[in-house]
Amino acid sequence: ALSLSLSRLENKNTAVLAARQSLKRRTCLRNKDLLICSCSSSSSRGEVEQNCGGRGEAKEEVLSAIRGTFRGENTTMMGRKDILAKIERLEGQNETPTTQIREQLEGGWVLLYQAPTKEEEDMSEYEKKAVTVEGPFLSTFKPLTRDLIRTLSNTQIIRVGEERIENIAEFKVANRWKGKLVIDGSVVLGPMQEAEETERRKAFVTFSSFTLSLEDRKLFTIPVDKILTGLGKELPKGWLLTTYMDEDIRVGRGDKGSVFVAKRMNKTFV
Repeated sequence: ALSLSLSRLENKNTAVLAARQSLKRRTCLRNKDLLICSCSSSSSRGEVEQNCGGRGEAKEEVLSAIRGTFRGENTTMMGRKDILAKIERLEGQNETPTTQIREQLEGGWVLLYQAPTKEEEDMSEYEKKAVTVEGPFLSTFKPLTRDLIRTLSNTQIIRVGEERIENIAEFKVANRWKGKLVIDGSVVLGPMQEAEETERRKAFVTFSSFTLSLEDRKLFTIPVDKILTGLGKELPKGWLLTTYMDEDIRVGRGDKGSVFVAKRMNKTFV
């Protein structure tokens, strides 16, 4: 009798677990060329349902592919296409809902990989500079310095509550002097009442100033906001769309046509 009761209990628990798993579905909505996915218990009209899970293999493929690319600098066009295909597969495996993505955006992120998604002939001169690891400022000086400036790391600090963002690029000049460029700005998340999932996942950025330091000495700070406002010009703006996030990494797209992979600042797995 005891054995029969235990068997019934086990079957009941198995059935409950199966029912819960069947409710947990990944819903994916195609927006242009992106597949925006998250786990939920129901799907809206026009969405494609997929089973949750199986993202580990796709994540490892991406991390393995970008390892050794020096944040995307040491890649060929064919290599970038192969990596982009792997990234798109991982984006389709996202299990983190939009509300959680917005909450977990806070903190420090270290760039692992960045590359353009467009063909070079389809990009403007500004886009070509903006999607590089150096960014539009350092990449402008590279031709003048004959590659004497080498980027060491790129870090992004996001403070959602304070609506502040910092992009920090550390670099080396002539393989001797260390420098740092800090681009400061404001960040606002897309409103949750937006109908489009992509808009709710975007972080809208407006840059206000940049500070250049060399060997821990601040050389100068340029208040871009004050200068451009005085000239009656618009401040530099952009957005970042998070397409995949887990406890370790974040994948996203930029408004200038870039794709990036970043890790949380306290993670050391790559």
